[in-house]
Amino acid sequence: MARQTHDRNDEFVDENRRAIREAREADRVEPRAHAATYDAEQALVFVRLRNGYAFGFAPEHVRGLEDASTHQLSNVGISPSGDGLHWHDLDVHASLTGLMEEALNLREWAPRIMGRARSDAKTRAARANGRKGGRPRRSGAEAAPK
Repeated sequence: MARQTHDRNDEFVDENRRAIREAREADRVEPRAHAATYDAEQALVFVRLRNGYAFGFAPEHVRGLEDASTHQLSNVGISPSGDGLHWHDLDVHASLTGLMEEALNLREWAPRIMGRARSDAKTRAARANGRKGGRPRRSGAEAAPK
């Protein structure tokens, strides 16, 4: 019985360490809110990010905020992790990553620029492939359209 409890504790400790690593990596990579306010004069929700950047968006871009009053919009909160915004009295929640993805049209725009990224490793790999005769041809099964 004691061994089973010990195994569960080890499992829990490992799982907790993984979760902490993943959370730290998400904090490093993903946008996190530091502050959020509603500016009634400009009719925009402004979000200041932990990394020093800021952005704003019209409430109409979040389902449930379209008909909200100035007072309701001003009551914006930030999730504990900083990855979301919420309006408790309206029961509306918005992902910060989702808002930025939509605002910057990342699904279409990012893939275009990601392929342009250059690094020394990428340059060396391209030259090595060139010396070998270039990119290997695809086999019949791989080349078939999907």
